[in-house]
Amino acid sequence: MAKRVILGESGGPTPVIDWEVAGAVDQAQKAGWEIYGMINGLEGVLNANIEGNIVRLTDTDPMSFAFNGPGASLRTTRIKPNEEQYRKIAQHLEALGISAVVYFGGNDSADQLRGLGEFADLQLIHGIKTVDNDLPETHHCPGYGSAALYNATALKNVHSDYSSYLTRGNFEVDGKVVEGVAIAPVAIYQVMGRKAGWLAQGTGFAKVDPKGELVPDRPPHIVLSKEIPFDKEEFLSRTADVISRLGEAVIVVQEDLTDARENKSIAEIYGAELKLDEHGNVQHGRSRSFSTAIFLAQLCAQELKVDCVHGKVKELALVPQHMQRSCMMSPVDASEAYKVGAACVDALEEGQTSKSVILRREGGRTVTALCEVEKIAARERSVPLHYINKLDGPTQEFVDEFIYLIGGPAAIPHYSDPRFAPVAVPEQISVSPYVSGR
Repeated sequence: MAKRVILGESGGPTPVIDWEVAGAVDQAQKAGWEIYGMINGLEGVLNANIEGNIVRLTDTDPMSFAFNGPGASLRTTRIKPNEEQYRKIAQHLEALGISAVVYFGGNDSADQLRGLGEFADLQLIHGIKTVDNDLPETHHCPGYGSAALYNATALKNVHSDYSSYLTRGNFEVDGKVVEGVAIAPVAIYQVMGRKAGWLAQGTGFAKVDPKGELVPDRPPHIVLSKEIPFDKEEFLSRTADVISRLGEAVIVVQEDLTDARENKSIAEIYGAELKLDEHGNVQHGRSRSFSTAIFLAQLCAQELKVDCVHGKVKELALVPQHMQRSCMMSPVDASEAYKVGAACVDALEEGQTSKSVILRREGGRTVTALCEVEKIAARERSVPLHYINKLDGPTQEFVDEFIYLIGGPAAIPHYSDPRFAPVAVPEQISVSPYVSGR
């Protein structure tokens, strides 16, 4: 049988998933493989009778994938094949003369490949990817660094914009005139991540100075992730404390949290109707699905009480969804993704099968390695608690270990902190201040 490999992409795209394909095409061409591509992953193979679902890549310039823009050039799928579908896919691969499959995706994609292995006698190699960064065995995942770069940058800029609304004024309280906050801006920024808070903690890169050191009271002021059970009263109390000190609050939350009292997804407790995808995951990005950011914003508007706020809390819910994985690319992330793609073909050349290509850190370098695909399939990895400083966000250890993935601390913007000297208030103004609401 000819050395004929077929490449596919599955699950949510990342900014660098096509760099994995580029690395695989380049390495496969050098090794003398005939290269096919499946459009829409295994779903395209299932429907291989449709012209254009199977394409030839043998003579394609590998870098045409790398510079094609964000997304998956071979398109993607969320299919969860049943036994009948797996048998059909295996039959089609045999008819196409395929001897090996390289499949790029996360834990659900690894599970698809493992399932295919029960019906097809082929070399099967999985290349890891996910912006969620929640795969076991690996140090990190291609796609994570780019999404973390976008979120940290976006959050920094949103704060620079939204904090402009912070307003102080004079109010009459119990017959006395007191100074207080007239408008307290509260921005709630929701990041991807169903099962683990890697992106939520990574958004905390916005807190660092150019040396990479965390600066207290720099936003995000509160980070909510799956690893720390959600307590509504604790959240409201902590938010009130931040506003009391700073007059504002910036909060990062991942798309799902676990309620501390009931040990269930807060979508189950506070959502009107639970929406699940094909793999049984709670959906958060569809028009009718539960939004954690909107829920928290409504909570702040309805139940948040802050002694110094005599005006109003001006809440904002931001749910960037696909922008997180389509607007920025970390060069470090792209380079590592290319390595993963090339390593997938190296594994084929070594005769490996049912393996996942993962990443390790050795002596300050990132290298590829292999593990059994079943160790990735349908499994997750949470953020270790030593990387999380309660609701404050990431620890310095987390920053030191992972900030290189976004290109280092200088990859995010660093702005001045203007401090203006106040003008002395004339007595005729201070003795007769304007009082809001009178």
